[in-house]
Amino acid sequence: MLHVVALMIGVLAAPPAELEVRAEATLRKALTAMTVRQRSGGWGMSYAQDDTVMWGEFRPVPRDWITIQPPATPGVAEVFLDAARLLDDAKLAAPARAARNTLAAIQTPEGGLPHEGPVDRDWKKRGTFDDDTTTAALRFLIAWWKYTGAEEDLQLVRRVGEFLLVSQYENGGWPQAYPPGGSDYDRCITFNDNAMVNVIRALLHLHELLGDARYLEAARRGGECIIRLQGGPGEAVWAQQYDPETLEPAWARAFEPPGYTPAESVGVCDVLIDLYLATGEERFLEPLPKAFAWYDECVLPNGKRARLYEPGTHRPVYGHPKERVIVYDVAEARGGYSWQGEWCPHRAKALYEAIRAKGRDLVRREVEAPESPRPRETLAEQVTAVCDALSPEGEWLTPPSAGERAILEDRKASPDQMLVHTRVFVKNARPLLDLLRPQSARGEE
Repeated sequence: MLHVVALMIGVLAAPPAELEVRAEATLRKALTAMTVRQRSGGWGMSYAQDDTVMWGEFRPVPRDWITIQPPATPGVAEVFLDAARLLDDAKLAAPARAARNTLAAIQTPEGGLPHEGPVDRDWKKRGTFDDDTTTAALRFLIAWWKYTGAEEDLQLVRRVGEFLLVSQYENGGWPQAYPPGGSDYDRCITFNDNAMVNVIRALLHLHELLGDARYLEAARRGGECIIRLQGGPGEAVWAQQYDPETLEPAWARAFEPPGYTPAESVGVCDVLIDLYLATGEERFLEPLPKAFAWYDECVLPNGKRARLYEPGTHRPVYGHPKERVIVYDVAEARGGYSWQGEWCPHRAKALYEAIRAKGRDLVRREVEAPESPRPRETLAEQVTAVCDALSPEGEWLTPPSAGERAILEDRKASPDQMLVHTRVFVKNARPLLDLLRPQSARGEE
């Protein structure tokens, strides 16, 4: 009797078949509209609804450019690829194939990817780790290779892997861009925006996939660099950037003074756990108790932490709005930047405690286990909202910000029109894809 009741509850909790039909129709309509936006094999960061303006990162770019900085080209292409596999529709893979070809064409001679630029013109470009650019492209290229199984796609993945290896400094760190340019900003060892963290994780993934020992060795050297760069007493976390020669915390952009940062240090703590799980080497765990203690101690009166703490004084430090000057009052700091936040290495703390309690092997198996899917009943409300929000043209529309409105006016475009953001497209496509996954793939059988 209990079995029958449980079965009936499961049936009642499942979303109606009509919702799945609607989700697929919504997804296909959104994909069709995003196909129209694709130019030169890729996508920008966002678009004016009338297609008169395309943005890269914070600025309009020519319509024949593509943006690699995610979500843009790699994020949108992954949605198409996921939909092609899930719906067993090879036609949906065509835009992803075009993106693959474009990424191959825009790749630097060393194998990296730039933020954005033209595909069919020669120009001086450098591969960058800033904003997850090269590593996001690599994740899509790996997914594409798994889809096709083609040797040429494997070689494209290996080309990016070579870029990760050749760009590493002798001291184990990575610059923000390679080859480094003339500015100190892009030659510094960079933790900002999780640059080094993303590289090390990519190397660990490549080693797991391809078995090439060079990837694991490079990741180890990156971990050794992290250990070396940890601050001393009172500042036992990591800075945003380091001078590659002196290994001292360095200025980044003009409004980012040298400072130890609880923001990027969250990712550093996480990747130290990843390195330990991959190698079993205890040295990668040794910096963590000191870092955790620092987070407990360095809390502002408002319960938050400053983005940067001045080396030597441990005082919260902020950037001047206009000059390369340090200020100590957040009220005097440059606007539009997260100077304070509730950053804390929750994942690293939990895994560290689990490792100590259960051992590496068991925790590693738990971490590597497929992520539990969201139950269908919890997706129904979100999927309904996403379907309702789609415009008749098949796009999710966002009002322009004040800055975007000014750009539209400057370009003689209607300032009152809505915008199409690739981040919104990717965010809204995900629950549709999740709902449409077969039950066996979702772990619900």
